[in-house]
Order: sequence, then structure tokens, then C-alpha cells
Amino acid sequence: MAVNGDGYFAVQKPSSFVDGRPVFDGVSVYTRRGDFQMDKDGFLVNGAGYDLLGIPIDATTGNRTGSAPQLLQFKNDFLPAQATTEIDYRANLASYPLTAAHDTKVPKSELLNPAYFSANPTVGAPSPAKITGTGATLLPDAPAVMTGTTNISALSSTGGNLVLTGSGSATIAIPAGATAAVVQAQINAQTGTTGISASLNGSNHLVLTSANADTAVAIGGASTASLLTELGLTVSTVNPTNLLTQSAVAAGQTMVITVGSNPALTITFGNAGGQVSTLLELSTALGGLTGGTASVNTANGNIAITAASLTDTISVTGTATPLTFGMHTTTALPSNQTVVASDVTTFLNQSVGGGAITAYDAAGAPVNIQLRWAKVDSALYGGTDTWNLFYQTNSSATGTQAAWQNVGVKYTFGSNGQMSPPIANVTLNNVTVDGVSLGNIQLAHGSGGITQFADPNGNMQVNQLLQNGFAAGDLQSVTVNDKGRIVGSYSNGRTIDLAEITLADFNGPNMLKRLDGGAFAQTDESGPAIFGASGKVIGSSLEGSNTDIADEFSKLIVTQQAYSANTKIITTGNAMVQDLLNMIR
Repeated sequence: MAVNGDGYFAVQKPSSFVDGRPVFDGVSVYTRRGDFQMDKDGFLVNGAGYDLLGIPIDATTGNRTGSAPQLLQFKNDFLPAQATTEIDYRANLASYPLTAAHDTKVPKSELLNPAYFSANPTVGAPSPAKITGTGATLLPDAPAVMTGTTNISALSSTGGNLVLTGSGSATIAIPAGATAAVVQAQINAQTGTTGISASLNGSNHLVLTSANADTAVAIGGASTASLLTELGLTVSTVNPTNLLTQSAVAAGQTMVITVGSNPALTITFGNAGGQVSTLLELSTALGGLTGGTASVNTANGNIAITAASLTDTISVTGTATPLTFGMHTTTALPSNQTVVASDVTTFLNQSVGGGAITAYDAAGAPVNIQLRWAKVDSALYGGTDTWNLFYQTNSSATGTQAAWQNVGVKYTFGSNGQMSPPIANVTLNNVTVDGVSLGNIQLAHGSGGITQFADPNGNMQVNQLLQNGFAAGDLQSVTVNDKGRIVGSYSNGRTIDLAEITLADFNGPNMLKRLDGGAFAQTDESGPAIFGASGKVIGSSLEGSNTDIADEFSKLIVTQQAYSANTKIITTGNAMVQDLLNMIR
């Protein structure tokens, strides 16, 4: 490598050798001689015997591991394998797929028949769609309770009226001097239609309780003030704890649950007849769902819904917020849709190829992942353009063994060919292909990575299909790139930045001490080395100006003298031969 501009390579020279291995004293010198080659120990050594310094690069992040240069040594070790954890996948799906089974004269012939990818429930076969609420914090149903604050074991007043309102209303006359038991009995006897009962607590205080969580307890303004004082009550209303009073829902809001093509269940919240205001009432209403089962946890409000069919999706809409009931998703597909081996031919005829890519497990073993797309609904028939993505799990499956797996995500598209809603990433959980476990893999589509535009060929076009895994490999060679980084090339085809060459400069470069082999040592006059010189490292080049003129001239003189001496010997030898020949004559 060569330096274009200011700067020097930082190098060190072995001070000795032990068992054939170099020992360094840690003193750096500097040179512009860049004819470096890797020696048997993995050091980069130039023709003058100086070993190169640089800053190692973290192979994972691509960042420098420090700021001070150190001796660079590259061993011929294996680069560890990296399991595939992400696949970048971008593609365009033909709005009308020309599958093998399509017939333009037969409506929906280009669509995948769900019966062929979700039937035959066997080991590894589909599971029904489920929505399980988590995280709801609703209070359980509780009746309204109003408690007096005065011991009423014997009233001293002349009696009076107590006007109560619950589900009905009643005016109750309390006689003068009535005991607590008489007051309790008097209220209970006359408030059957109000939905309120009376009792005494341990402190002999009057407790009024509504019959259910729909009924509030109210004491009207026509009650006798002196009686209220002796009962420890005031003119007021206490509401029960239910969905409406804790603001989980508002009166008139709805929840619409649909399972597949079954009739939707609509629940309307409110206090009116047929409406729902409590968790118990909600539990009863959920029992009316068709196509599946639904229930509510009356302790915390979590709703759980399960489809009965292996092919049906679950959709929750309406004006009520699903998250209120712990439902973080409002749509669920069957969680494990598979294509069994006996249905593979039909599946292939009703789908289009989506590309293939070689992925790697944790040990670096290659695994071929095959992808296919199938359109399951179309705007041509009044629906929504919807696609499912599948990947092959067992290339040698037979009978009822699972051969292809549905990713479990509905890719839906608007009239403009863009995903609606957009899906940037999809996680494939516990991926296993031909018995090789790959773990979780994320499909990264990015923004608008999957589209649906018209295609005259009726196929899907892969725009990008890359993965981040690789097998193990050993170091084959090192080169220098245009960024001044040493790049290692491995037998598995990977090229990885190994180190970065940082150039040194000096405040007084002309005061450096000249050493043998075109090297220089710093002096007090030159100042210490300042790394980050403005020069640029150029790979596969040599700088012609770094020849040691004095050293080369000395070698020239020695060579010239040897040549002259040899010439004299030849001349003398030739004269002796001539004299010998003359004597013979």
C-alpha cells in the first residue's frame, strides 16, 4: 500500500526471536515503505522487516475497537458460522395470478381454496384462530353500597321519612325510638321493588346495598333531615362498579365479533334493556357467538375468543376499544395453517413461486427455504385483495405430514397496489425445515416492500431476497480497500473488515531520526506521533520515493568494486593463457 499525502505507517521491528517467534519491545517507528506481506506468524511485514500497526475492527459492528494502533496479526482461524435471523424480502405480486389452476372464465379459479391448506388435522396440522386478552385492568362487578356513620341501636328522634331509590323508589316511615333491628326490617319490608336491602355492620351502622351492579343507591331530598342525621346518612347517590361507571365503555358503544363467514355478534353497552353494563352481562352476551366460543374473565375483564373452524379468522370491530378488554389485536388468523403432503399438488396448482434462499443454522449448516404466495380473496368479487405467504417445512413429507407452513399473516392491498395496512416485518416463529431448526426468523419487507401491481406474466417478481447468515470459513487472503481498511477474504465467500490503518504525522516531520530500511524514529524536536494524518492509504500500490538512496548507493559501490575485481582476474588469466600458447609455438 502507498500513502498519498502526509503521514507515515506506524510499525515495529522485532528486538529478538524466541523459538522462531518475534519478540517486540513495544517501541513504534514510522515509515512510508508499504510493501507489506503476511509472514508465517500472521504479521504484515515490509521488505525492511518492519511489522505494521493498525486498529482492529469489530467484525459484528464494523466499528474500530480502540483508538491506539497495535501490532496486527491475522491467524488462519475459522470465521464462526452465523445463524440466519433476518431475511430481507421485497417482491411484487401479480394482481391476477396466473396459477396452474386459473381459468379466466371461472370466477375465483385463481384463488387458493382454503380447504387444501387447513384440513386434515394431524400432528403439526392447523390450530384455530384465537384472540386471548392480556393486560386488562377492569374492576370486577360490585353493587353500590351506602354506609351510615352513626350507631343506631336506639333512635332518639321522633321518627321521619327515608326516601330510597334503586331500580324503583319508596318512601319509608321510621317510627320514633325505633331500634336498629326495627329500622332494618322496616327498610327491607318496603324496598323490595327498589332493589335495595338493609343490614347492620359490626359497628351497628346502617348499610344499604343494591341488588346488582346495574342499580345505584340513592337517598332522595324528601328524607327527614333529623332522621338522616341519626342514621349517619346524607342525601346522595352511590353508583355500582361496572363497565360504564369505570369508563371502560360508554353507553351506546358497540363490539362486533365475527368468526369467518358466520353471522356477527353485536354487543351494545348501556343500562337499557338488552344492553350490557357488567362483566357478568358481557359473559352472557358472548355466549351468543356463532362459529366459535368467547368468554370474559370476570375478575379482570380479559376476553378470549376461539374459532371453531381451522380456516376461519376472527375479527373484532365496533366503537368500543378492544384493548379495554385486554385484546391487543383485533384480527386473528388460524395460528398454524399447514399444507399436508396429500394436498401439495393442489396447493402448488393454486399458488405461485415466491423465490428460494439458502439460510444457515447455528452450526452453519445450509438450509434451503422455499417460498410461495397464494391469493385467498380478491376485490374482483367484492372482497379485499388478500394474499398468504407459505414456506416449505418438509420437502419429503408424505400422507398427512405437514409439507408447507402458512406464515399466518394476511397481506391485504388497496386499489393502488400498496399494502393496507402496511406490514414492515413479520416474525416466523420456530422455523424448522427438513428437520433442521432455524429458530425465529424475521422477514423484513421495509416500507412498501411487498406490492400488488398488474403483471402480464401473472407471476410474482422478487426484487430483493437476502439473508444475514453464513457458514464457517477460514481466512484466504487480505487486501486493502480505498478506505484504508484491511479486508479479509474467507473460504465461505465472506469479506470482512479486519483492521484500519491509521497514519501518523508530526509537528516537526523534518526532525525525525532516520533509521535503516526507510524508517524514522520520533525525537524531541519532531514531537510525538499524531494519528489521523490527512494522507490517504492506497491499496495495491507502492510509493517510489521511499527508496533509501544512501543504502542503495552503497550497494552499487560494492557491486561495482566486485565487478572491477572480477574483470582484473579475467584479464590476468587471459594474458597467462596467451603466454603459454606462445611458448608452445
